[in-house]
Amino acid sequence: MSSAASLAQRTTGVSETRAVATLALFGVGLLAGIVVHSLTDRGPGENPYPSLPKVEEPAIARDVVTAIAADDATTLAKLLSQDQLNDLGTALQPITDVRGAKFVGAVESEGRFLVAYTVTGKDDTGNDFIVGFVLRVSNDQVVGVN
Repeated sequence: MSSAASLAQRTTGVSETRAVATLALFGVGLLAGIVVHSLTDRGPGENPYPSLPKVEEPAIARDVVTAIAADDATTLAKLLSQDQLNDLGTALQPITDVRGAKFVGAVESEGRFLVAYTVTGKDDTGNDFIVGFVLRVSNDQVVGVN
């Protein structure tokens, strides 16, 4: 066997050994990282903001949304002020033809309610849209629309 062949054989053996050692070191480092992370990770922190209690849908908000779904302008005019009607129109844009409304949820704090809804419908060009809005309710009256 020539010295060149002998050198090539030794170099191949050394390269394979180094490759295996490198991969083994990588694997050990990966496992060590996983173990250290699992021991030191405390998970997500506690929420510093208190959550509001969920409540049932207030009747006045249900009446407003029923009137929206029924396209009943007379009832809406009785239930909401002109400014609130303008805000509601802005909240429902670009929907011009309401197909349905869905109660999403409500929360209460100190007698004030936030009541969330989604409305499905079509715009002027016939495209389907879904928009959301929130009614602010206090003392069994709608006091705002977002």
